Amino acid sequence: MPRSRDPYSWTSVRLPDRDLAESLLDLAAPLLARLGPEPSIQSARSVIELTVTFWNASVQASQFWGRRRPKALNELRVRMRGKQAGPDDRATFDLLSERWRKSHLFDPRLVDSWTYESDDRGGLRLTCKMGLPDGVRAEVPPPIEKRISISGKHLDEVQIRLGADSYLRFPVERHSGVIAEDGTATVHAMMPSVLQLFAEGRLPPVGGNSVDIVIGGRQLGPMVLHEIRCGGDALSHDTAVLVFKPPPPK
Repeated sequence: MPRSRDPYSWTSVRLPDRDLAESLLDLAAPLLARLGPEPSIQSARSVIELTVTFWNASVQASQFWGRRRPKALNELRVRMRGKQAGPDDRATFDLLSERWRKSHLFDPRLVDSWTYESDDRGGLRLTCKMGLPDGVRAEVPPPIEKRISISGKHLDEVQIRLGADSYLRFPVERHSGVIAEDGTATVHAMMPSVLQLFAEGRLPPVGGNSVDIVIGGRQLGPMVLHEIRCGGDALSHDTAVLVFKPPPPK
């Protein structure tokens, strides 16, 4: 009798906002473009089928989602890049691999099933049923009233690299923000998250370009970083205090 899964062995992941079908079509876009402006549905389905096969194999082989299962990707690599493969197959595999690494490397979703059919307007529509790798479960985003966003990035989603394949992310409870009557917004954020935002170019220097700020679902619009200082206790200084003000009138 197989042992039950240790409840603490699950990997929780935040699912991408982008629809799975849209991401698949993005990966397949160069291959679909090769078919011309009006490809047959059979030809398009063949491209989608190959893309789904590559997508699922890549997710299962990923080192990020629990137990790695590289067999399917290795077999696909041998078929498309082995000695018996033609130059078109090799080029296709390399193209999919490059686009995967560039745009979809951190997507944990599997395609359990899919259809590619005509819709009510006569166009073709891809529909996917999503699954997740064994041992992975979807993380439910925190309520919007608890979240803070700077330049379109929620602070609880900021990832700080710790090593080759590990990251640190601080939960929503470690950040806070208040809005004063004069429109000034003060954000208390974990210092590593703030440094990461600076490194990504999302947080400009003091007095620099304005950025969009959202605190608890309230969109403040463009705001200018007016001041930054250390918070926390006298020894750790693990918190950054960011003061934003509306830009001066032109």
